[in-house]
Amino acid sequence: MYESQVRSQVEADNHGKIVAIDIETGAFEVDASEIAACDRLEARYPDAQIWIVRIGSRHVRRFGGRTKKAV
Repeated sequence: MYESQVRSQVEADNHGKIVAIDIETGAFEVDASEIAACDRLEARYPDAQIWIVRIGSRHVRRFGGRTKKAV
């Protein structure tokens, strides 16, 4: 849903922000804060089934250290 419907609408000016998407309706909210984006979406759709993604990234958060690449 993000790739086909939402990405083109949010990616240009929101790199690094969170987009919260209701997977049932396709409605979404964008914010720097996961909580703020989800809260606004839930205010509009109280029964929202929310999926989140960080715009411009494959991950919402990163856990653990990075490994060094061999040169």
